[in-house]
Amino acid sequence: MEPDGADYVLTTRLNWTRSRLILHARDVMPAAVDDQLQRDLQQLIANVPPQYVVGRAPFFDDWFRVTPDVLIPRFETEELVSWVLSDQQAAKTGLDLGTGSGAIGITLAQNLPNTHMTLSDVSAAALRVARSNADALSANVEVVESDLFAELPQRFDFVVTNLPYISHDEESVMDVSTIDYEPHLALFADDHGLALFRRFFATVGDHVHPGGAAYLEFGYHQQPALERMLSVMLPAATAEFRRDMAGHPRMLKVQF
Repeated sequence: MEPDGADYVLTTRLNWTRSRLILHARDVMPAAVDDQLQRDLQQLIANVPPQYVVGRAPFFDDWFRVTPDVLIPRFETEELVSWVLSDQQAAKTGLDLGTGSGAIGITLAQNLPNTHMTLSDVSAAALRVARSNADALSANVEVVESDLFAELPQRFDFVVTNLPYISHDEESVMDVSTIDYEPHLALFADDHGLALFRRFFATVGDHVHPGGAAYLEFGYHQQPALERMLSVMLPAATAEFRRDMAGHPRMLKVQF
């Protein structure tokens, strides 16, 4: 169990900042809080991610419900959302494909009030979480169960997606908590993590308006493979790669 996991659980349960927690570190803990913390600690000791322990995770300026049916939103993905927001202020329609908790699509809907956002996922369980988050945050979004574009015949001004891109070969270097508790359907892909990108690139051109764009997150070592794939599958499109704040190539924009 990482020490900051207990901090996260306690500050989230109490709705306190970490500074306030430190300030009151010597206070006597109410019995109900202590009982809850003991139950939480047992889960943390079992490597349950703290976000699943409390059922909440932050993303941008909001908190999102999370369960083991959806990935925990990552801070790094906020950079991809910021890129979309900087480009798409005039967009009328957008798609968050593989939405999971809905964090990406709901954040975009809240910051692009003139854009009709559609959230899709192949997992019905994930979509239930996304719907609950949309309701809790009063986000006006459409939710569709779909395997990639199978149930989405229309075109969009932009598509954003965080596809599964981890190779099964990388399991040995991943956190135990991620392997044990986060949904493998949303983490792993065949063909060295590239299988879903190949399927996505095969059809995305039929679902983006001319002049539109697709935004993707990928593994830090996958840029060369994606460049080769795009040169064959979408030779007329323009690809722009960006690095994350840690300096790793992690984001891609495909302009049509």
